[in-house]
Amino acid sequence: MDFPSWQKENWSDYPGNPVIGLFGLDNDNAAIGDPQILVPGDFDSRWHAFYHGFYEETFIPYYHHLTSPDGVAWQIEDKWQWDFNPSFIFRDKGRFYLYYTAILGREPGARRQYGCDMIIRVKHTADFKNWSESTDLILPELPWERECTPDFERIQARNPCVIKTHGGKYRLYYSAGTVKLEDCGYEEPRHIGFAEADSPLGPFTKHPSPILSPDASIPHRNHGAGAIKVFGYGNGYLGLYNSIYTDEENRSRSAINVLCSEDGVQFEEAPYNPIIPPTDGWKKALVYQLDLVRHEGGLRLYYNARSAWDGGMETIGFSVLENDTSGVYKLWE
Repeated sequence: MDFPSWQKENWSDYPGNPVIGLFGLDNDNAAIGDPQILVPGDFDSRWHAFYHGFYEETFIPYYHHLTSPDGVAWQIEDKWQWDFNPSFIFRDKGRFYLYYTAILGREPGARRQYGCDMIIRVKHTADFKNWSESTDLILPELPWERECTPDFERIQARNPCVIKTHGGKYRLYYSAGTVKLEDCGYEEPRHIGFAEADSPLGPFTKHPSPILSPDASIPHRNHGAGAIKVFGYGNGYLGLYNSIYTDEENRSRSAINVLCSEDGVQFEEAPYNPIIPPTDGWKKALVYQLDLVRHEGGLRLYYNARSAWDGGMETIGFSVLENDTSGVYKLWE
C-alpha cells in the first residue's frame, strides 16, 4: 500500500499547546491522557473531549468530559471518579460505546478474582449522562498477554480501540503484556493484539497471537509495542501507534508512528516513522496515545505527552497537517 504524506516535517504543533491541562492541579506525576475527540456533527454542534487522568498523590482516577466551540478552548462538562485508565469512544447505531481499562486494584477482591491488574470493559450511552452497566470483555489469559518484566509483575489487558471492519465485524484492538520504564518507575504495553465479535458488546474471540511486539531491529519499537488506534484508509486500514523504545542515551521514549495494512492484521511500518516524536517542553520525554480528526480540509492529531521522566506531568495538545488528501476516516457506523 502507498503511505500518506505524513512525514514528521508535514506536521506542525499548535502554538498554544498543551490545550488541555490539569486545571491548576499540576502536582508531580499528575497525568491526563488518551484523548478521544468528537467533532461537530458527531454528537451535536460542539467539540467534545473524553480522557482519563489523576492528580492526587493517591492516584485516584477520574474520567473527564470536556466541550469546546473550536477544539482549542475547553471547559469541563462532567468529571466522574471512575476507576479507569485508557479508554476509547465508538459510535454505532446512535449509541456511544465507552471501552475502557478497568483498574482492578481499586475494587475489593477483584485482583484476586480475575488474577490480573487490569481488564477491558464496556458501557454505553446515548447522551453521555445516563450510562449502562459495565460488561467484561477482555481478560489477560494467554501467555503473551501475561508477560511482564521480572520482579515487576503487572498483568494487564488495556488500551482498547474498536472499529467496524470492512467485512462488518466489530474488531477490538488492545494492548497486553508489560515492560517497565526504569527511569519512569511504571509500565507500558509490550504487545498489541485483537479480538472480533458480531456485536459491539461481544462476546469477543481473540486472535491467538499478537500482531505487534517489540522488535530490536526497529529503533523506535525496541522495547514495547505501546497502543494503537486504527482508521479506514481506502479499502484498507491505517494505524497510528505510540511505540515504546530506549534511545541512544538509554532514556525511555514513546513516539507516534504510521502503519498501513490491507486487512488490519498484517501491518507495515511507514519508512518515515516516527511522525510525532518527543521534543521539548510539555513533550520532552514521551508522546503517548491519540485521536485523529478532520478539520477545515486538514487533520488534527490530539495526543498526550509527558514533560519529564520521574516526576513529569502529562497533558494534552495537538499537531496539525494542512490540506490532507489521504481520505483517512473513522471506522464506525
